[in-house]
Amino acid sequence: MNKLIIEKDKLDKNIEIIKGLTQAKIIAVVKGNGYGLGVLEYTRFLSEKGIDIFALSDVRDAVYISESGFSGRVLLLTPTNDDEEAEMIIKNRITTTIGSMTSALTINNAAARLNETAQVHIKIDTGFGRFGFLPDEVIDACTFISTLSNIKVTGAYSHLSFSFSKKPEHIYSQYRKFINSVEIMRQNGIDPGMLHICNSSAFLRFPQMHLDGVRIGSAFLGRIPIENVYGLQRIGFLKSNIIETKELPGKHNIGYANTFKTRNPVRTGIVPVGYRHGFGIEKSRDTFRLIDLLRYVYNDIKSFNKKSYVRIGDKSAQILGRVSMYNIVVDLTDIDAKVGDEVVLDANPLLVPIDIEREFI
Repeated sequence: MNKLIIEKDKLDKNIEIIKGLTQAKIIAVVKGNGYGLGVLEYTRFLSEKGIDIFALSDVRDAVYISESGFSGRVLLLTPTNDDEEAEMIIKNRITTTIGSMTSALTINNAAARLNETAQVHIKIDTGFGRFGFLPDEVIDACTFISTLSNIKVTGAYSHLSFSFSKKPEHIYSQYRKFINSVEIMRQNGIDPGMLHICNSSAFLRFPQMHLDGVRIGSAFLGRIPIENVYGLQRIGFLKSNIIETKELPGKHNIGYANTFKTRNPVRTGIVPVGYRHGFGIEKSRDTFRLIDLLRYVYNDIKSFNKKSYVRIGDKSAQILGRVSMYNIVVDLTDIDAKVGDEVVLDANPLLVPIDIEREFI
């Protein structure tokens, strides 16, 4: 049976490293099923280690975590303009994001219907182009928010669009826009509360930007898009088993598209793991500058004949042919392995489907 294994000692070490790098409040981002680790068990683990604010993007996940013992400790990063969602948010004591007049009004009106005061964080769009008030809208936003009697501002934040860039000019520009917007809020009668702008990469690279809080997601898993000079360890691997062995002759194709042909007779093993299980795929390529596209093409060409391996006991076994949806074929010619033997494969937990069992060890 396939499992995603999470080594608690490594995760614990990563948490301690991150804690040691800041005096700011740590907001654990547990979106995407807890970055693939299993949102509830992961949240509980973080809570046991002293983390007490948890940020999510989906309102259903936020409600689930709130109902699971974390009421009053959840920050919803996605604003809502839906009345039903707004009432769910308020009933579950979730702090939510407002980034427009309509989202502010939606939350305020829902809170009024429930005779409650909703806690909110104001989102400022400093250059991501998604949620949030634009800097030149802040004065009008302050005037409008001041008229709403059923919301309480407890925080303000922004989101950096390219925090892993080697050229930090845009990062500094976004930071300055945010700080300026915060000052405008104060000048117009709004206490912005807890300030936060850093995600994992910015947290590691720009300690001067930590402010009151930092949002940590991928850094907890040790899977960051910058050079890891911090001692963080990669968290999570797939565990499977050999389900069949086979003897193949020389000059025999293996896998789709005939991209691999044996030179000599080989003994192979079949492992029931493929890209359906999150193996052999990568996190979405979400930057599309010309230089990025050229780099992707170059790396694809360079890796066409790249050898990939899995672990069987203390041995490395080469993957033969392409990864398919449900299986891979590995070379057992020089490995004393049999059906049922355990196989260890590297995979990003975020890409492992939710139906694969998670096991903390």
